[in-house]
Amino acid sequence: MDYKTHRNFTGLLVSVLMITGFGCGSGGDDTSAIKKENGVIYNPSVGLLQDEEAPVEFELVETIDLSMIEEPVISNVGYLQIDDEGNFYFIDRRLSKLISLDPEGNLRWAVGEEGKGPGDLESPFGMSLYKDKLYISNVQGSRLDEFDLSGNFIKTYDLPEDMRFASMVGIRDDGKVLMSGANYGAVGALVYTMEISDSLRVISDFKITETEADEYSRATLWGGFAMQEDGFYYSFGTDYTFQMYDYDGNLKTEVQREFDGTLGPGIYTSENSVSLYGLGSIGSPIFLNSDLYLIQVEHPVNIDDPHAYARRASTGDTESPIYEHFMDVYNADHELLYTFEDSDFVEGLGSLSVRDDEGYYYSVFSSDLLIKKYQVNTKYEGSEMKGMTQFLLLIK
Repeated sequence: MDYKTHRNFTGLLVSVLMITGFGCGSGGDDTSAIKKENGVIYNPSVGLLQDEEAPVEFELVETIDLSMIEEPVISNVGYLQIDDEGNFYFIDRRLSKLISLDPEGNLRWAVGEEGKGPGDLESPFGMSLYKDKLYISNVQGSRLDEFDLSGNFIKTYDLPEDMRFASMVGIRDDGKVLMSGANYGAVGALVYTMEISDSLRVISDFKITETEADEYSRATLWGGFAMQEDGFYYSFGTDYTFQMYDYDGNLKTEVQREFDGTLGPGIYTSENSVSLYGLGSIGSPIFLNSDLYLIQVEHPVNIDDPHAYARRASTGDTESPIYEHFMDVYNADHELLYTFEDSDFVEGLGSLSVRDDEGYYYSVFSSDLLIKKYQVNTKYEGSEMKGMTQFLLLIK
């Protein structure tokens, strides 16, 4: 059986969402349509503050150009991490190297080569920094490798045998590791909470299933994750939906947002081959403070039927997707407040995927290699942390 998975952004095998027909518009009756029933929060397409001034402002402060590094010539930046001193750590998947830069973007060291031996890298699926160690889900997620902050390989941890394409989500302050894997036969994820000691000890494991539609019985995708100390968020790949779980797998809250024309990923099956295409994404929450978080959405505007697109793309008989972007602002009660509708602006901000102890945020992209530093002013009246929040972004 030949399984082919197509991904539109750097990193692990993740679920994505195809969306068409986006419309925010202005306020009005739609803003009063938020409903909360049986643990599910239903948001309309228009935010409560859409007719008012944006509750968040972004100001570019500084730009660092990583393309100036001469050796190695960096080609890709994946799974960015930052230590307490502001040093960067990331994986160049094309070079199969683990790389560190100082806060100004100067090369500190680069280690590794393609392979399966100790210290080698092959198709890594995520990295986390915890207590002066780097943990990489390596060799297509078949093992967890540990490095120190000088790039020295320390040891390998075996992962559970039934965990396929294991992706590193993150490590909590108490050392608990959250990883996700393929939930075959469905769109969804197999989720593991583990503890690192001399070996990896599984604390809990459970499945998140979005759909078990027959067309996904031979391939799978799964959505994005965002961790907090008391639980984690899971963003769907088949709908504008995200859920909150505790680390034992108990569903606490589900949030939905009205979105006309939402479609799932495209799949095409022919004889012994399965091609799966992820088109767009519902991003994981980006937490600004205790009262505000962001959800970024990427959706193609030139595709109506994901499965028809998958069939054409498998033969090369189709145009590439054309993407639009928008960003929603939610409060702590998971109510939609505002939508940034300018696609170029939202794409230019990046994914804001990593936050350091000083309140700076980072976004990881695979080309142009620019680090942009942003300052963000939150003006939401319900915020306990009104004022300036700072961000640092890696922008494509």
